Amino acid sequence: MADRVLRHDGRRPHLLYLRSTRSYNRDRIGGLVPQDWRYSAADVYDLETIDLAEVDVVMLSGMADQIFLKSIEAKLVDYLAGGGHFLLNGHILLPFLPCLSPFRAVPPKPFTNWMIRPAQPGAYFGRMDFETFHRHEGILGQYARGFSDAPVGAQWLCLIGGPGPDGTVLEGPVDWVWRMPGGGKVFMHNGDHIEQFCSDPRQQPNLFHDILNALVFSDEPPAAPAEGRP
Repeated sequence: MADRVLRHDGRRPHLLYLRSTRSYNRDRIGGLVPQDWRYSAADVYDLETIDLAEVDVVMLSGMADQIFLKSIEAKLVDYLAGGGHFLLNGHILLPFLPCLSPFRAVPPKPFTNWMIRPAQPGAYFGRMDFETFHRHEGILGQYARGFSDAPVGAQWLCLIGGPGPDGTVLEGPVDWVWRMPGGGKVFMHNGDHIEQFCSDPRQQPNLFHDILNALVFSDEPPAAPAEGRP
């Protein structure tokens, strides 16, 4: 486990949840956060002016306004370059960070295409039972129905997809994490709300807790020097 590196001294990690008007359970997220973390919430449009200097993880729901986020891309990149981390949910239609790619749906038949499989789950998904954790009330397809291409150097955490009606295989990373060289990490979940799954405070293992702690405290994926640095 890497040494703890926070964006402020002597305090607990800080998660900022950016709400949108259509966010699922947008007032419930605070009850899911680890007790040894700090939590705050704001409207997604406040991101244009909000100070992120003491925020360790910025979390976006799958309902965020991507046109707006694209308009403040420079601020988001600066936050990432400074060591901040993103936990992103949703279908990317307009990439608002250079590392993002558009969502790609996988064929719904056979139904096994929607089953989630481990790739390199590491500290993020390593405690999960892949036979059960991604089934919402026993139903496949609630977790996600596709993936996005991950940037070079990303750690593929979970896979989705398989053969379509014509036999062509479409498979890719439904969950991946990438570290900006010399900066922070981007965790991408290509579904609406990852905190719906195995993340109740009473559940162990707890997926939401594992993802947050792995983002801030783990060395996955390995750090790389920024361009121009020794």
